[in-house]
Amino acid sequence: MFRHSLKVGVAAGLIAAFGLPASLSAQECAKSGNKHTRGADVELSYAARRDDPQPKEDRYARTIRTLEPALSDDEPLPRAYLLAGTAYLGLRDYGGADSMLTKLISVEPGCADLANEMRFNAWVPLYNRGINSLRAGDQDAALEAFLQANVIYSDSRSLTNAANIYQQRGDNATAMQMYERALAVGGEPDMVRAASINMAELLRMDGRNDEALAIYSEYASDNPDDVLGLLNYAVALMDSGDQEAAEQLFTELLVRDDLSFRQWSQVGIGLYRAQDFTQAAVAFERAHDMSPLNKETMENLANTYYQAERYDELVPVAGELVDRYPFESVNYNLLANAHRELQDADAALAVLERRDALEFEFLRSQLTSVSENVYSVEGQVMNKSATAGLEVTVPIDLLGEGGEIIASEELLITLPAAGEASSFLLQFQIEDAVSGFQYNQDGSSADS
Repeated sequence: MFRHSLKVGVAAGLIAAFGLPASLSAQECAKSGNKHTRGADVELSYAARRDDPQPKEDRYARTIRTLEPALSDDEPLPRAYLLAGTAYLGLRDYGGADSMLTKLISVEPGCADLANEMRFNAWVPLYNRGINSLRAGDQDAALEAFLQANVIYSDSRSLTNAANIYQQRGDNATAMQMYERALAVGGEPDMVRAASINMAELLRMDGRNDEALAIYSEYASDNPDDVLGLLNYAVALMDSGDQEAAEQLFTELLVRDDLSFRQWSQVGIGLYRAQDFTQAAVAFERAHDMSPLNKETMENLANTYYQAERYDELVPVAGELVDRYPFESVNYNLLANAHRELQDADAALAVLERRDALEFEFLRSQLTSVSENVYSVEGQVMNKSATAGLEVTVPIDLLGEGGEIIASEELLITLPAAGEASSFLLQFQIEDAVSGFQYNQDGSSADS
């Protein structure tokens, strides 16, 4: 089984909360007033006091009522807009505040810095509320907070996070609108990256390949060290029929010596999708050298060797997969096929006999980092010929950087009916660095 997912860039999620910016330099802005603005100043001064007996919301509402005559003048004073914007922010009426601050800048451009600081200071708690809601798993509350934040201040962080939620929900049209706004705003590099890649992929899904390629081309030009961006660009070129340009990008990636394990894996996946198995093997070999105990990388390397007809090199990799994960038929199949292609029929037959002796098998078992110091081994078990309801224990080991066993637990499985599959999950809490996992056939079984 080839692990072939090439993940699209995802909007950065749980960004730590940050504080308010330092106050902008003092400036003369909208000083002139009249009796209406003076009355509003009084209301706002009371709203700012801790010992005011009246609710702040009442003060803000009264401020707006006091300013109504000034705002209805043929040429309202800039200060009226400034004070009204302040009151609307106090009432958390971000649409009203946005309107007042926009008008303030239109009549008094010198107030732009102050208005922008007011917008940003209102945006921060909304954005942080959205992040906290994401941490709590409340996507609805997060989206509401990000959308409110986007009303008062255009920032790629809240725009991209909102877009990502819409994308997860399948509302691609709204997601693209949000990503487009995020790209127009720019700013935070991680957000520009996520918005660029996700926007391009959504455009491709919508059949708008030329627009997607234009975004990828611009992003790749501005960010030549972003491997995921280059990979997605190469895949997009390949899917659009420009095989030559795609292969050129892949070739440029292969000669680099600064890629991480994850990046080499991404290069290998892209090349595998391009059916350039010789080059894909090079990428997966480098990823395997960096993380030799990673199951997914071994599986990808084994499949790539098979596709490249490199059977001599496939035998040890497939053999290790069979030894470490003896309940997975796909590994036996790869090993048997390699022996068969090498004209070793006896070895192939022996492997197939071991495979056929399995009464149940694991499907898609994998190690996942759940959170700090917490890992899970999960997958599915398929009952081939065992008694339904049979309870089976499977010893599972976590491995350290040198392949040593650093934790062991027994996975208890109740087998489903023959021919059916069910999910399993086993969690570990461990402070040591985990590099991989393995299991063996030395467990026990008993009727439930």
